[in-house]
Amino acid sequence: MNDPLIECFQTGDKEIWSRCRQVLSEAHNSLDLFKRLPDTTTDQEVLQAYDRLCVDLDWTGSVAGLFFQVHPDAEMREEAANLEQEMGRFFTELSLDREVFDRLSGLDAESLSDPVARRVLDHALRDFCRAGVDQDEPTRERIRALREELVVIGQEFARNIATDVREIRVPEADISDLPSDWVDGHPSGDDGMVVVTTNPTDYLPFMKYCSRREHRKALLHQFHTRGCPKNLEVLERMLARRYELAQLLGYEHWADYITEDKMIKNAENAASFIDRVVSLTGARIDEECAELLEVIRKDHPGVDQVRDFDRLYYQERIRAAKFGFDAKEIRPYLAFDKVTQGVMDTVARLFDVTFSPAQVPVWHEDVMAFNVEEKGEVIARLFLDMHPREDKYKHAAMFDLCCGIEGERIPQASLICNFPKPGGDDAGLMEAGQVTTYFHEFGHLMHHLLAGRHQWLSVSGIATEWDFVEVPSQLFEEWSRDPEVLSSFATHHDSGEVVPAELVERMRAAENYGKGLYARIQMLYATVALEYYRCDPDGIDTSEVIRKNKDRLLPLNPYEEGTFFQASFGHLDGYSAIYYTYMWSLVLAKDIFSAFAEGDLMDTTTSRRYREKVLAPGGSRDAADLVADFLGRPSDFEAFEDWLKV
Repeated sequence: MNDPLIECFQTGDKEIWSRCRQVLSEAHNSLDLFKRLPDTTTDQEVLQAYDRLCVDLDWTGSVAGLFFQVHPDAEMREEAANLEQEMGRFFTELSLDREVFDRLSGLDAESLSDPVARRVLDHALRDFCRAGVDQDEPTRERIRALREELVVIGQEFARNIATDVREIRVPEADISDLPSDWVDGHPSGDDGMVVVTTNPTDYLPFMKYCSRREHRKALLHQFHTRGCPKNLEVLERMLARRYELAQLLGYEHWADYITEDKMIKNAENAASFIDRVVSLTGARIDEECAELLEVIRKDHPGVDQVRDFDRLYYQERIRAAKFGFDAKEIRPYLAFDKVTQGVMDTVARLFDVTFSPAQVPVWHEDVMAFNVEEKGEVIARLFLDMHPREDKYKHAAMFDLCCGIEGERIPQASLICNFPKPGGDDAGLMEAGQVTTYFHEFGHLMHHLLAGRHQWLSVSGIATEWDFVEVPSQLFEEWSRDPEVLSSFATHHDSGEVVPAELVERMRAAENYGKGLYARIQMLYATVALEYYRCDPDGIDTSEVIRKNKDRLLPLNPYEEGTFFQASFGHLDGYSAIYYTYMWSLVLAKDIFSAFAEGDLMDTTTSRRYREKVLAPGGSRDAADLVADFLGRPSDFEAFEDWLKV
């Protein structure tokens, strides 16, 4: 099999863009050839030719998207942004090309060879219409302009988040409550002050363990003002352009447009789903907030609200008191390298694959590459870019690099995270929550890689409805807290002792605390995203939307004045109105997990059936049908409701 992605990486940094632009030029030529296909070409051949138009643009666009977010060289990031814009123009033109649409709409679906081919055609025609191909020329011209502008706006929004790392300075004596490895990694300056940044590796431990309330408040303020003031104006433009685009396409607002081809179907259903989760968490959140207030008042008498800068710290205090679990206890057992090996070993056993180092070019010295093998054959490749650095993407995500084509090329993808970096005497100790994030992102990764053996590019990889894509990732989180799985890799970085079973049990019991608050906070984010995109944004006060909904959904957890969470809420670009996806997917994940939960999580019979029926099909069937096929019934809320009650 040829490997155009690796061949591109081998050309060298600056030459990459020449190769990518050559591919883009070839795509224009292929489009011209498609339009000149003889009338004698069979319907099957026409559809195959259309599907292959973007085979090489698949990996080219992925390289541009990845390098824009993570490449260490600013010039390379800017070149990636330029290429993303050029490719955006190509795809916009293709989506509005009436000649291509007319040729496809003239095909006879019944003449096609199999149900997947008919699905490819049906979805292609649907997507052309949703893009506006049937609009008049002035409207299509405005659609072109809006889509091109939205690419640039999205890049600007992401860039302003990635480059805005803020910090506070605190006396060395005030960090004594933090884990010893964190303290060792934050030496004080000549003035006795320690720098604490808004990077995740600093922010999360500091907010959980620092006992000094004024410092937590100061760091939270910096964290929730990242991207300001620039992104407030960028967000206004993003909302306005998407609203205009939706109106041109015949929708009342962007939220109805973006939900139409998802499992949820429309914005009204999304709002109803949010309301249902809010209702289910009512009693639990009241209990949790009352308990938090009781504990906070022991340190701060008279407090009548749970402030954002108190929540994580006092949740840890309650977990320690109620369940005898201090999150700092588990950290020595969670060294980055061991966690990485543990995640891979778990996946290897579940899905009958192996991982081996891949000798291929990478974009930074921290990046690790691995081949995924099955029965001696390389079936996929993955890249791990797992540690923070300047101007790199600040969260955790899976970036697909190319979709697999059966018999032609393997699927490839990269994980981009910001976990502690080992080095010297520093083992890179992780929080339990970071380990869960590692498993989460690996769930995405294996979905993409194991769904990479299809004839049709259109259904290869994570090509399911967008509000299903978080299901495999949230499902795989369950393995991160399983005693058997943890005992296979979680050993003390000094003594080598396997993590005690009773410590894992205390951790599992403690993790169940705070579900009500977690769910409500997720529903706050989902509501804010939906409301931003469910109205005419002219004159909208984006902060007031947050304030109003926080008062309603988190009545004892007030809006923090002077903060602007929306300016660093990166999902407002990529996910736009559909942040509900995370909780929607959790409902489905809990239901799927019920097939594993009563037995051994390492039961390979169940895991390989899950691979076959849910992961491997990619986008070849509706997500609801994949779940029903695996469970033997349609999905429901029962397992999710049971989980909330524990």
